[in-house]
Amino acid sequence: MAENIKKDTKSFYACVKRKVKAGRKIGPLLNELNDVVDSAEGMSQEFNKFFGSVFTKETSGEVPEADWMYKENDRGLCDIEITEKIVLQKLDGLRDDKAAGADDLVPRFLNSIKQELVTLSDTVQESFR
Repeated sequence: MAENIKKDTKSFYACVKRKVKAGRKIGPLLNELNDVVDSAEGMSQEFNKFFGSVFTKETSGEVPEADWMYKENDRGLCDIEITEKIVLQKLDGLRDDKAAGADDLVPRFLNSIKQELVTLSDTVQESFR
């Protein structure tokens, strides 16, 4: 396991986590009146109050408008460069033992179709010209 830690960190940390005896305990908490809150329900309510106070509530009439970055005659993001080398570097940086990203594509899958993606990068680059 120690020899393979660079490629498979999940197994190592899973093993370490199983061996650890201490658990994480949250609480007791103090509420706004400095009373001790130690019940699970009371602590969850206190956390809810705290985290709820962080976000601002806006009425629909007060939501600000976003400024447009690109105007009608602006070419926007037309200077994007996608080369085989760049795509290959990014794909080589992926680790098979990591979870899927926001696109739900697993790194192991992307690494298995690496050559097809690199070849496709030329086609995409041509479409930007």
